[in-house]
Amino acid sequence: MSAQLQALRDQLARRFPGTLPLAHATAPVAETAVAEVDAILPGGGLPRGRITVWGPGAGARAVLRSALGAGVARGERCVWIDARGTAGDEVWRAGSILARPEGPLQALECAEELARSGAFSLVVLSGASSAEGSRVRLSRAAREGGCALVELGSDGFMAGLRLSSRILPSGVRWLADAWGEWIDIEAVPVRVRASALGWNRETTLLLPLSGDLSRLSLEPALADRRGAAR
Repeated sequence: MSAQLQALRDQLARRFPGTLPLAHATAPVAETAVAEVDAILPGGGLPRGRITVWGPGAGARAVLRSALGAGVARGERCVWIDARGTAGDEVWRAGSILARPEGPLQALECAEELARSGAFSLVVLSGASSAEGSRVRLSRAAREGGCALVELGSDGFMAGLRLSSRILPSGVRWLADAWGEWIDIEAVPVRVRASALGWNRETTLLLPLSGDLSRLSLEPALADRRGAAR
């Protein structure tokens, strides 16, 4: 073990003394705590020691935030690596770590080191896409560290599990006012599909929506929460 890796583990142990190192965990998957999604995943959750790629689509962030909260509730460490500065405070409010590296390259390096550290049960990487060489390194790091590594992207190269999601036009639930007029969308149906070697399942879940009172980040250095440049 390198001196840098040991120093990282020691620092995490001091920062989060009440959490269990991943080496003490025996669960082969990281559950999302969304029953409909866990039911279609091999083993009932996100596979540890492998990369999961979730393609662009509605519902991914909501399910992954639920997975972060479930991991923290189990006494595990979880981290969301936000390369574009678009993640909201709902990530760290769930008790997980929100890391904001300076650009995609640093985000990939951060994901590799944290995945390999063995200190996290779930590592989510958003805003940075790993090329073939980087994906090989990330895959090896996830295997060595035993974490569930999820990348939000479209390239399924070397992914042990591939997920996709999309909103179904029909079945939208509207919020009505006192006169019965529709004033806002309350929830939308989302179709989630999971595929792996010899595995293909899908499900539909109803995703509640909540509006943001402040659409833009309050920090000048960060991007619009919708992903647009400032």
